[in-house]
Formats: sequence, structure tokens, C-alpha cells
Amino acid sequence: MSDSSRKHKLEKLYQVRDAKFDEIVSSLYRELYSDLRPATAADRQYIIEEAEELTNNWAVAEADKRRPELSTALQLLLSEHQEICQRIIRVLDTRQSGD
Repeated sequence: MSDSSRKHKLEKLYQVRDAKFDEIVSSLYRELYSDLRPATAADRQYIIEEAEELTNNWAVAEADKRRPELSTALQLLLSEHQEICQRIIRVLDTRQSGD
């Protein structure tokens, strides 16, 4: 894979990963705030931090072969996010092994 095609593939994967993260944030928002009230800037920051922690914990669980069974929409999103991250790592590893 050429450097330009690898770069293009990574850019697309980063966009897909970021969009999936936004879906996770939206899912958390719906779970935590539903129709109670609009989220404030502080609420949004809290949700983003929670989403980051969830994605990190999911990655650790998968690395330790402790991945839970997918039973909720949020778990499905976390799994999909992790798969995208793994694809990014594979592309990055390909570049390192080719240098």
C-alpha cells in the first residue's frame, strides 16, 4: 500500500471512528438525560468524559479477552468503535512493518 493510499485510508478510518464516538455520546445522552432537561455545557463535557472512559474500558476488556456479550445498543456501539480502532492499528502496523 502506498503512503498516500495508506494516509487516505487512515483519514477515512479516523472520520468513521470519530462519528462512531459521537454516536456513543448521543446514546449516553439519551440514557442519562432523556427528556428531563437540555444538557448544559458541563453535562456535555461529563458525557464526553464518560464516553472516553467507556471506550477505553471496552478496549482493555477486549485485549484481556473479557468482552461482554452484546446486549444493549451502547454495547454494540462500543464494539463497533473498538473494531474501527483495531482497523486503524492494523493500517498503522502495516506501515511500520513496511518501513
